[in-house]
Amino acid sequence: MNRLAGIWRALGGFVLAVAFWLASSAAVWAQPPGQEPAEKTPPYVVPYALVILCVGLGVAIVINSSKRRDRAKPEVYGEPK
Repeated sequence: MNRLAGIWRALGGFVLAVAFWLASSAAVWAQPPGQEPAEKTPPYVVPYALVILCVGLGVAIVINSSKRRDRAKPEVYGEPK
């Protein structure tokens, strides 16, 4: 159940990020059709955003994969007191 809660938390964060991204571009969406936006984004913004997203997902996968239940027990030397 704990893993499912983590997935829902991550999904909620993703949905929240998408909602903020769409809200920030609401002014562009509100313009009449055919009218060009005042500012044009450079053509390299989307590929950079995609690379940053992939790197972030890769780091998240590597960090979360270290949560193991079957960790090695420490070795005890000598007699317990």
